[in-house]
Amino acid sequence: MKFRVSIAQINPKSGDLKGNALRILQAIRTAREDGADLVVCPEMSLTGYCLDEKLLMNSQFLLENKLFLMEELAPASRGIAVVVGFVDFDESNVGPDDRPLRFNAAAVLQDGRLLQVVHKRLLPSYRYFDDKRYFQPGDEVEPVTIQAKAGEVRIGVLICEDLWDEPYTLKPCRIYREKGTDYLLCINASPFVCSSPGEQDGKRFVREQLVRSQIERHGIPIVWVNTVGIGDNGKNIIPFDGSSTAHDSRGNLVAHLPLFQEAQQSVSFEEGRATNVQPPVFDREKEIYEALVMSVRDYYQKIGIFEGVLEAVSGGIDSALGTAIAFEAMGPDCLTLYNLPSKYNSQQTQDAARQLADNLGVEYKVIPIQGIMNRIVADFESHLHPLRQSITLENLQARIRGLIMMAESNDRNALLLTNGNESEIALGYATLYGDMVGGLAVIGDLPKPDVYRVARYVNRRWGEERIPRESFEMPASAELKEDQTDPFDYEIVGPIISDYIEKGASPAELVREFEEGRLKEGKYPENVYRSYDSASFGELASSLYLTMNRSVYKRVQAAPIVVVSERAFGFDLRESIINGWEG
Repeated sequence: MKFRVSIAQINPKSGDLKGNALRILQAIRTAREDGADLVVCPEMSLTGYCLDEKLLMNSQFLLENKLFLMEELAPASRGIAVVVGFVDFDESNVGPDDRPLRFNAAAVLQDGRLLQVVHKRLLPSYRYFDDKRYFQPGDEVEPVTIQAKAGEVRIGVLICEDLWDEPYTLKPCRIYREKGTDYLLCINASPFVCSSPGEQDGKRFVREQLVRSQIERHGIPIVWVNTVGIGDNGKNIIPFDGSSTAHDSRGNLVAHLPLFQEAQQSVSFEEGRATNVQPPVFDREKEIYEALVMSVRDYYQKIGIFEGVLEAVSGGIDSALGTAIAFEAMGPDCLTLYNLPSKYNSQQTQDAARQLADNLGVEYKVIPIQGIMNRIVADFESHLHPLRQSITLENLQARIRGLIMMAESNDRNALLLTNGNESEIALGYATLYGDMVGGLAVIGDLPKPDVYRVARYVNRRWGEERIPRESFEMPASAELKEDQTDPFDYEIVGPIISDYIEKGASPAELVREFEEGRLKEGKYPENVYRSYDSASFGELASSLYLTMNRSVYKRVQAAPIVVVSERAFGFDLRESIINGWEG
């Protein structure tokens, strides 16, 4: 029997019930015009997935989300079945917070009627997933019959974690198979996670393997629908990559929607089988770049209060990459670049900054800060005492830049982007209230080696040196004193820091991996075993761990970071400032 499913990969905005309902209504219209029997929208697509606690505890918001479901979406389901994510609640059953029990839910609608409400059964509680904190688990696993053009079809609805059932006692996929389900529809809010260098181990590959393994066990086609765009939890900006898929009963890929953009596509099955398609060509750096571009654009648009984007550029690789991302996200008319040199900034870096602006055709302003610096130092010393430490003079330069850029941000009502990378943020190699100021940390989840990799991709993407060659070749330097260069071998420091953050590794564990030759190839450079012995590697690993722990107080005050890795600084990695263990 023929069965046609429309996959609606939409970009909901957290809390925007009206706007999200309009997106869903458009998806229903598109699916109907395409002759689909069923349209499937992502997890919590009516409310947005990343809801803050105020909304999840707000009875009026919860009520209105159900009213939109029944008064706007249900009537639109005439002649077509609809699966849509929302938040259900039980007014007759009060939870420990004296509020109605809440459920991460999916509604199955058809012909103006609510056929079924499915409550998410398996609730995650890791990273930034707080389903267990806010929702009650469902316990029913029942297929529902919908009317397709060719006859009746029994569908089973899964909500994200319900598919990841290996560590759980409840096995929804198996139960659906035992109850004679024809198709499984899994709605998701599954974030992007990039692959390791040289590997295909990112989240979309893990999801693909999971879907295939469930089909191998149960022989049921799976339509896997993901949200796209960003959400946030206050400290992390979370990109959802879309990349929705459909697999037939043999596990063949029969639909693959694009990454990082809204899309809708219909796929036709006959007796559970459909025509194969090829997955998108994998390019790790391309995916990271496009995730960051989407995140900047979506952050700007969803907040909806800014009238431009500002970037302070030094000529170095970090601000060059941040600028390229902002340029692609927002275009040249929305972006302004600023160079703020002191006497320590070389002509080479200033020329590279100007060349970047020229290459992109972006407005560029130069604001020398040495005179401001001299006046502040003179006033400070006349009223207090002679400055005692050179670090004070270094930080003062960064803070003057931060002060000027935030003043410009306020005065123009524009979003200031900050360009510290993961390695610098980890080691506190940034100035609080200085170069850390801004509304969004664009590359704060990229270790320094990845900054270079993604920047090289930018030039490949454009087929020319948009990012000047000098930005790649010059030694990394904050340029806050004479002959200063960054005191780190980033090719080795970057991977160590990433292993601490993403794997939760300890110095002792990394030393053992070093001694046994098990440091991940591709992530660590080939010369790590030639450049270090066990003792020197252990000394480096321990010093980095201690420095990272001592820098937490800076990170908790930093701008929200866009997450592209397995775990990032911010709410994702919940650090405490007070930590007496030195590793």
